This record gives sequence, structure tokens and C-alpha cells, in this order.
Amino acid sequence: MPITIKGTSASPGIKIGKAHIYMGSNIVIPKYKINKKDIDNELKRFEAALEKTKKEINAIQSQISDNLSKDMANIFSSHLMVLEDPMIADQAREKVKDELRNIEWVLNDISVELINSFSAIEDEYLKEKIIDLSDIHKRLINNLLMNDSSDISRLDKEAIIFAPDLTPSDTAIMNKKYVLAFVTDKGGRTSHTAIMARALEIPAVVGTFTGTSKVRNGDTVIVDASHGKVIIQPSEKEIEYYKKIESEYLNVEKLLSELTHLPSKTLDDSEIVILGNIELPEEMELIKGHGAQGIGLFRSEFLFLDKKLPDEERQFVEYKNVVECFNPKPVTIRTLDIGGDKIYAYRTQYTERNPFLGCRAIRFCMENLDLFRTQIRAILRVSHYGNVKMMFPMITTSEEIIKARSIVDEIKNDLRNEKIPFDNNIQIGIMIEVPSAALNSDQLSKYCDFFSVGTNDLVQYLLAVDRISESVAYLYNPLNITVLRILKLIVENAVKNSTPLSICGEIAGEPLYTMLLMGLGYRTFSMSSTLMHQIKRIIRSVSIKECEELAEDLFKLETTEAIEKKLLSTMKKKFPKTFV
Repeated sequence: MPITIKGTSASPGIKIGKAHIYMGSNIVIPKYKINKKDIDNELKRFEAALEKTKKEINAIQSQISDNLSKDMANIFSSHLMVLEDPMIADQAREKVKDELRNIEWVLNDISVELINSFSAIEDEYLKEKIIDLSDIHKRLINNLLMNDSSDISRLDKEAIIFAPDLTPSDTAIMNKKYVLAFVTDKGGRTSHTAIMARALEIPAVVGTFTGTSKVRNGDTVIVDASHGKVIIQPSEKEIEYYKKIESEYLNVEKLLSELTHLPSKTLDDSEIVILGNIELPEEMELIKGHGAQGIGLFRSEFLFLDKKLPDEERQFVEYKNVVECFNPKPVTIRTLDIGGDKIYAYRTQYTERNPFLGCRAIRFCMENLDLFRTQIRAILRVSHYGNVKMMFPMITTSEEIIKARSIVDEIKNDLRNEKIPFDNNIQIGIMIEVPSAALNSDQLSKYCDFFSVGTNDLVQYLLAVDRISESVAYLYNPLNITVLRILKLIVENAVKNSTPLSICGEIAGEPLYTMLLMGLGYRTFSMSSTLMHQIKRIIRSVSIKECEELAEDLFKLETTEAIEKKLLSTMKKKFPKTFV
């Protein structure tokens, strides 16, 4: 029977394939009802998992007995006793038959009940049995879920990845050649998984809450990432329908791709610059192929997720590959924008209680100057090979940019003394992504060659909403009137001080916001490649005057709901095929 789950559309597209569950270090118990005809298959799964678990324990016993001692090996005898206890196994079989629930769900309930009953007993010996029971329960569930084969770095066939969440390192190591789509329990539109999915043009639905508990490895799945919908074990009719929709989607993309080399100009001949956001160097050809006029945001975090920090040479090589690929077009490299809690080399000595408001980005770099100086040296060195810009994230005060620039100047002197070539006139800018920087952007412009507005963080800080929290996702909306007023203020301050300005947050790559942002005064957009062609089509179909009129109309409205409704109706009327 088909199961439909809903989530947030993070990267558009439609894919049909087999589910591959990736739990990382987590185990989520799947809970679903089965039909009577599925009972035999469910019991066969149970018997197979029991047999496999017994073999594993016997193998461990044998290995310990040979290499250590028989006494230590006997510890695992209690594990075998639990497995062979007919009361537990028979109870599990009967519950599957009577209650028509999947075996993992049934086993988990039995184990929890036993563990709770043991916990209430004073006898220490019986209490120790909890450890054996918990261990064997975890091993048995893992074998039922086939988690031993869920390493996404070794995928060798096409699959749709289901996971509680995907970390930056997960997405960095996965074999992307075989990943058809992502479905995650956690995350919002601006979570790392969502950003990576759009960058790699992989359809993704995030924030499903219970997606991984509803699916089994090998289940046929339809991911309708354009509407935030996932269908598990679909009917033949649904598969046929979505194959047709998928084909139509690909045809539309093919038609839009004809815009790649056409100029990005409005009907009244105003040029709008379209730049690309890069998360990993392997995206550069993809972005270039979509007609990007350079890179507006090169996120450098991927280099710092390994067990060993990248040295200057490693960074230099990675940056140089991208810079030479786009030369003479600009490449803006953002310095490290994560905290010590995310960097392996710092995890044992640094714990951040609130990563979003704590020691991250420029703050973390200022606390770890060796790391910061190494990155700046690499960026300066690579500036000799193309049109490179350097950008500092999460600047909140003038003092921070002044200090950062002084460090750059020191390193420039070092490179001169070492006779290492670099661009002495390299442009240095900042991300405007916290309220203090936005409100003080007129003052900050004195120390910056350019601004880049990072709306992902700016919206969350302005509205006091964690942008990756599913429970408050409804409040995270860039169409809040406060956000629009701040975006307009940044434009006014940039124009007043002749400071070049771009917008690189996720809304820059959303067709819904294109006319509005142009109406607010933005003329340079930096985005993932996913919707680049659609945005160029909108740019080439409108005038600046009608964009400004739209923005003026929206400023007259008071509520986010009214603004969203008005904007959506306008875009639907003008672009009915894009906004269904």
C-alpha cells in the first residue's frame, strides 16, 4: 500500500528509484502497518536477521577465544541466550501476525518493555542483563535494516538516499554519481543538505520528520521534490504518471537551457549579472555550463571537514582550479564560515553551546590566527592566476573588518619579501548577514570594496528563527516586511557610498523573488545552478520599472501572508508555466 509523506521542497525535480537508508551513527526504528499477505515475508526477514546475528556473535566469540581468552569469549554467551530465548522470539512472531506491524517495530516494543522491567528490579545481576539486551537489540535491528551496507561513499548503483540528516562531511564523501535524490527527516530550505542538493542539481525533500521510519531499503520511491512530496511503494498508475511528469520537466529544462549564452538583460536593457555559488570545486563545470558570469560565493568549508586541516598548498591548488576555470571572470572566495564544533581538529577541545551566535566564521578565525593566515596566504597566492576577490563572513563591527584587512596587509608584505606574486589590488569585501552589519552598512562601506548580502543568516537573525528548525520553519520567511525594509536599506547605503553590491543568499536563486529583488535595487545575483535558466528567463521578460512598481505595492502591505499572496499571484499571472 502506497505511503505518502510531506516535507519541504529543497531542490526541485522528480525522481523514481530504490530507497537506500543512511543512518550514520543513528538508528531510527521504522514503524508501519503490513498486510496479511506480507506476514510470511516479514517473518522470513526476522529469521534471516536472527541467523545473521547469531553468526556474527559466534564469529566474535571465536576471534576473542583465539586471540584473548575463553573467559572473555564467554561474555557473548549471554547474547546468544537472548537470541535463542523462545519466549522473546515467539512473542515477536505472534505480534507480527496479530497486530500486522513490521518486525522492527515489534522487536523494539518488546525490548523496551523488558529493559524497563529489568530496570525496576533491585537485583544487580538482572540489571546487568540490560546491557546484553540493548546490545543484541541494536545488532538485530541493524541487520534487519541492512545498515551494514548503507555507507554512501561506496554506492555502486542508483539510489534515493533517506537519512535523518546529512552532514557536510556526508555529502562531501558520497558517491554522487549514483544519488538520484535526498529525503531527510531534518532540515529546512537553507539547511546544508538543501544547499548541497541545489548546488549538485539533485532533487531533495527535507524536514519530513519521520521519512526514514516509513521506508525500507530497496522500496520503490517517487520523490516529487517540486512539491515536497515522497511516495513510498507507489502504485503502477502513480509510477506511470510521474514518469510522464519527469519527462515533461526534463523537456522544459532543455528548452530553458537555450538561454545559457543569451545576455541577462531586462526589456528596458538593464544588465543583471548572474553569478554562481560553489560548495565543492566539482560544481564549477556545472555552473559554467549554465552560463554563470563568474562565482559570487565560493564556500571554502569543504576543505576543513577532513581529520587533518588543509595546509596552504592544498588550499592553493583547490582554489586555483576554480579560478583558472573561470578566468577572466571573477571568483569570490569566502573565508572559513564554520565554528570549531564542526572542524574535526578542534572537536576535542572546543564545544559551542550556541553555534549560530557563538564563535564562528570571522570570530573563530580571529581566535585561530594560524589557520586564518594560512587561508589568506593561499587566497592571495591564487589571485595571481585570475580575477579573485576575498570575502569575510559574519562581520558585525568596523573593528572586525579593520583587523582582518590589517592581517591581509601583513601577509601581502610577507609575500613581497618572499617574492611570491599576487594581485596587490585584490578586492576585499564582506557578507552582510547580521542586523548590525545591515544597519551600519553605510559606515562599513568605508572599509570594503564590495558587499554581498547573505539572506540565509540575515533572515534568521532578524526574525530570531533558527533557519534549520522544522518546528519554527513557518516563521522563517524572507517576505516579512522587516526583511524587505532591511534589504532596501542595504541597497540605499551601497548606492550612496558607491559600494558594489550582490545578493548571494538562497532567495537570490529563487524565481519567486527575482522581480522583487530587482525592484528593491539588486543588480547582481549569485546562486546555485539549479534555477539559473528560469531566473534568466524572468529577467529577460520584465522591465525594471514594473519590478519597482511591484516592490512599491508590496511595501504597502502589512502582513507576511498578504505580501506572499500578492507576490505569488503576480508571478503566476506573468509566468503561469513556472508558478503552478
